[in-house]
Amino acid sequence: MANKRRTVAIIGLGVFGSVLSRELTRMGDRVIGLDRDEKRVSDLADEIDSVMQVDASDLKALKEVGLEACDSVVVAIGEDMQASLLAAMNVQEIGCEGLWVKTQSPAHRKVLEALGVGNIVQPEQEFGLRIAQVIHNPRVSDYLALGNGKYVAEIEVPRKMVGATTDRLKLAEYQLKCVGVFRSGELLQSGLDAAELAIGDRLLIFGRRSDLRRFADGY
Repeated sequence: MANKRRTVAIIGLGVFGSVLSRELTRMGDRVIGLDRDEKRVSDLADEIDSVMQVDASDLKALKEVGLEACDSVVVAIGEDMQASLLAAMNVQEIGCEGLWVKTQSPAHRKVLEALGVGNIVQPEQEFGLRIAQVIHNPRVSDYLALGNGKYVAEIEVPRKMVGATTDRLKLAEYQLKCVGVFRSGELLQSGLDAAELAIGDRLLIFGRRSDLRRFADGY
């Protein structure tokens, strides 16, 4: 049986909302884009399933869209705190469960948390933190923070380890664990201890940032 096509509404079609709309469309979701700006609506008209000029701070207007039928709703209005909060409150009143809200300040986040919004994202800050990690450690091509000081880092296989097996990396000595190896666009997860490393392989290593840095510096 084919997977059910998800329906996602994006409120606010600025840079973040537009990128999100296009990417979700590319992945096969049905996307409904909403914005009060006529030009933003026009710019996406031919790229996503449905786009409407709607002021999301107007509860009556928002109710006419039919958001209650959506699997997720993203309030991507980050530059106008009042409009974002009104939109989030209206979405909650309509009864949409999968609510995500973009924020750009600690004050904005605090109010959203007080409103009971569980999925709050601050893309500029989160992207900046990832770039800082990569600049701090040039051997690491990407980081994913998992909370509690733990990360998954993507590290290119050291040239001197090509042909060796992953158990020779002695990750346990660094209190780290290999959770996968990227090879030619595929993720290898089974038999990692015996896997022979090749040029271009990238290791996915789990652990604390300081331990990841010690490991990368050692190679």
